Amino acid sequence: MLNARLSTLCPVIALVLAAAASAAPEPLLAAAKPYKISGANRDERGKWQPTEVLEQTRSGVVFQMQFLEPDAARRVLSSMLGRDVDLLPGRLGERRRGYLVFVLQIANASPADVTFNPTQARLSTEKGDMEFALDYSALYDASRLLGPDGPGLEQMATAIFDRSLTIKPEGSVRKLLAFPAPREDKYKTIEVRLAEVNVGAAAVDVVFFFRKFFQE
Repeated sequence: MLNARLSTLCPVIALVLAAAASAAPEPLLAAAKPYKISGANRDERGKWQPTEVLEQTRSGVVFQMQFLEPDAARRVLSSMLGRDVDLLPGRLGERRRGYLVFVLQIANASPADVTFNPTQARLSTEKGDMEFALDYSALYDASRLLGPDGPGLEQMATAIFDRSLTIKPEGSVRKLLAFPAPREDKYKTIEVRLAEVNVGAAAVDVVFFFRKFFQE
């Protein structure tokens, strides 16, 4: 039988141990590996290799697409607008998922007009994420967050695909195409689909693949 002193101390000891356990630091989570997003093509062995600029040709129309890291996206957009603008920032933890930004160039070498509606472009991942490209309404909301220094709709339209446009034969256009980033940073692969690009009376889909390439 426990003596009186020990039986008195037991509840106290239990409280101290419980407090110590609650105050103990949580086990550290393994740091996420740094990665770089790049276009991806398979080599002869079937292994994905980074490709800075992806290119596809459909019905005489040449499409080129490149992913821009957040700092590069800011520099390119600022250069296009003629002043420093952080309109499409990257991810900042789980509170701000940010944007994924690409440079897209369309060169029309066909004899027909090409109509591209960026609001039909979509980004998806193997985790089931799916986002449509930002239109002028979404860009307006993003600009408002910058206050009076935010660019206007017409300014943004000179640099970012935000509405339908037509490219005449022998013409080309090069702008940014932006998507909301997936809510969680757990994906590894990205598919960007330019859906229903009209080349004359025909409609074509153009699909580009991007991946996270992890650094050792």
